[in-house]
Amino acid sequence: QISGVEEPLSLRLRVEGLATVTFPKVRDPSELRSDFNGKLVRFLHADGADIQEGEPYVELEAMKMIMSVRSGVAGKIHHTVGPG
Repeated sequence: QISGVEEPLSLRLRVEGLATVTFPKVRDPSELRSDFNGKLVRFLHADGADIQEGEPYVELEAMKMIMSVRSGVAGKIHHTVGPG
């Protein structure tokens, strides 16, 4: 029997008695995402600014801790949501 669970960043398939296989979701390079949940505190670049791969672009707050999120690719950033 095969069962599957869709997770935020992957699809996990379990083959009963044999194995569990995880397939990561294909990431859209136009979306910059974080591997953890949190509240958007502030943008570190203006809307339309160019950013480089590995450069911090936003700060998130999770459990009263502020964390910078780094871009996975270089490009131009466009704000689609506001802080909060």
